[in-house]
Amino acid sequence: MKKKILIAVITVVIGFIFVMSAFAQEGETRTTYKKRTVVDFSDVTIEGELTKPQGSYISTRRSSRFNKLIKIRENFIPEMDISVDNL
Repeated sequence: MKKKILIAVITVVIGFIFVMSAFAQEGETRTTYKKRTVVDFSDVTIEGELTKPQGSYISTRRSSRFNKLIKIRENFIPEMDISVDNL
């Protein structure tokens, strides 16, 4: 029983050492970048072929039909008659 506990403790200690060594840093290195980077493609020739999707890739959507929420009236004669009476 003592031998199993000793092996377990040794395994945990060795694992802890490996984990801590992974977090160790030898020195702080800083990466610096230029403020502005210019890439010149004037001397580069780009060759290729323009590819477009085939017709099977494009699916057409059916247009949706909705009920109109506003009823458009064709005449306003009753309201006009009432407005004349108010004059």
